[in-house]
Amino acid sequence: MSIPTHAQLLLPLLSVLDERGSARPKDIYDELAARVELSDKDRTRTTECGGHLVNEYERTVRWTRQTAVVKGLIHKGERGTWRITEAARAKLGNMRRGTILTFAIGENGILLWANAEDAVTVIEKGSVQLLMTSPPYPLAHCREYGNVRPDQWVDWMLRHIERFLPLLTKDGTIMLNVMKVWKQGMPAQALHIERLLISLEDYLGVHLLEELYWSNPVKLPPLQWVGKQRMRVTPSVEPILWLSPNPFGFGDNRSVLRPYSKGGLREISNPHEHVRHPCGEKFGVTSFVDRGGSIPQSLILETPTGKDDAAYRRAMRKAGLEPHPATLPATVARFGIQLASRPGDTVLDPFSGSATVPIEAMRLGRRGIGIERSRLYNEGAVIRAQSAGVELIGA
Repeated sequence: MSIPTHAQLLLPLLSVLDERGSARPKDIYDELAARVELSDKDRTRTTECGGHLVNEYERTVRWTRQTAVVKGLIHKGERGTWRITEAARAKLGNMRRGTILTFAIGENGILLWANAEDAVTVIEKGSVQLLMTSPPYPLAHCREYGNVRPDQWVDWMLRHIERFLPLLTKDGTIMLNVMKVWKQGMPAQALHIERLLISLEDYLGVHLLEELYWSNPVKLPPLQWVGKQRMRVTPSVEPILWLSPNPFGFGDNRSVLRPYSKGGLREISNPHEHVRHPCGEKFGVTSFVDRGGSIPQSLILETPTGKDDAAYRRAMRKAGLEPHPATLPATVARFGIQLASRPGDTVLDPFSGSATVPIEAMRLGRRGIGIERSRLYNEGAVIRAQSAGVELIGA
């Protein structure tokens, strides 16, 4: 893709600053590039200006900031620090604490305009089969939540998950899409995910059922350590932690079978005795039968630019709105929903963003509930539903 225009960068830039509170420009560039899914080539592209080479993308971001200053959305006169104004926060439309409104409702789903910690109090206990979400990442500071550093993020996640646990059915599970982050100024990764997993088991009795991964080949690498100093490789996967207070939490891999490979089809059509496998197992003529597909692996190969996600972006731009800057691919959401719930079950996303999870749940015959504090993102969620063929009526 090419470098986004000023208009395309404005809303994502305000969202980043709203989450961080304030930030230096150099801390904004990479996070904003990741949100708009800018390629490494476009992120590092340079052009000559005044006899000097300048980074085209960073120059565009600076001009976007200037546009926002003129519109009264970013404070002016704060050298080296960017901070949004109250007018910008009003534009984003974040719901104040303690208020819960129904934003849109459908035959088998609902979108709530509220903060997660408020809205979960009105959801029936023991009713949620799957809670699947992509929570705010560490170092992306949310003003109300205060998750600035990875160590603070762990405590924040523990508090939220403790609130979520009573909502689960007896065999209900949680899927968290989380992300590795780099230590400040170091080519080394923080251990917040490992600390979270240990704390969940030690303090809340929550088990790690399995660690899934979705592979995102367009994921932007940390430019300093990968693109400039060439010390590290591009981290192209994001973990999905599959958790439950019940070690026998529900899952059925028969719901997410993959097509057989050519070799697998040959084995099924021509069964024969096999020599002993290197692991020590021996397979016989009855070992390979047609069960509708092969068992899926824990690596999900999908980008955020699939057919459904592209349709959402087209619909948003047609409506004159910018798409959500960080979306979970619809196919990744479908995989988790089909694996960990059954038709008729309730699926909840307490940080729903563009509502990929609840909308896909509705499409799959589940009851979907989305909670999102941003009015703009809820408006985009209704447009996503329309592009996906799901009818939601604004309340």
